[in-house]
Amino acid sequence: MDQPMIPGKAFCTLILLFFIAIASGAPDEASGRVVLVTDGDTFDVEIIEHDGRIQEDTIRIRLADLDAPELYGERACKEGEWARDYTYSWLMDNIVTLDIDDVNGQDEYGRWIAVCYLEDGRNFNKMLVDSGNATIKDFRSNEFDPYVWRDIKVEDVVLGKTSEEASDSSLWRFLAELLELILRPSTAS
Repeated sequence: MDQPMIPGKAFCTLILLFFIAIASGAPDEASGRVVLVTDGDTFDVEIIEHDGRIQEDTIRIRLADLDAPELYGERACKEGEWARDYTYSWLMDNIVTLDIDDVNGQDEYGRWIAVCYLEDGRNFNKMLVDSGNATIKDFRSNEFDPYVWRDIKVEDVVLGKTSEEASDSSLWRFLAELLELILRPSTAS
């Protein structure tokens, strides 16, 4: 016969679910429709919703911690066209959600640094890298760790398969300990 869940376990379960949602959900610091793709890692978004930092109706986004081949200048190459075309095919005229950098917000060119999510929740930064149209480049001047946003999924945390970078994080350690506490068999009769 199933034992009823004790109030402490129910509370811990709710706390765990709350922290998993915070740690893994697609943030909503800004959202809008992509209206221009300039190259593989830069595009313009006509803002629909945003936090208080954004004052413009249309903002330029530079995808965080990756580098796509160049489309212009002396480093321009055919791969730059492929990267732009890939970004265009996925983002143009579509609604995206942006996790905007909380450290600096914008780069030296006035572009907002962000991790971009599609409407279905997929991480576009990861998609661009996984497709071979960009490489990871950890700029370290923003809040993001590309090795975390690229590799960690909620199910990995639940199954205990996080990367070394994630297991070193105090939040991930806390979540693992909380999960262990919840899953531990009750000794109460």
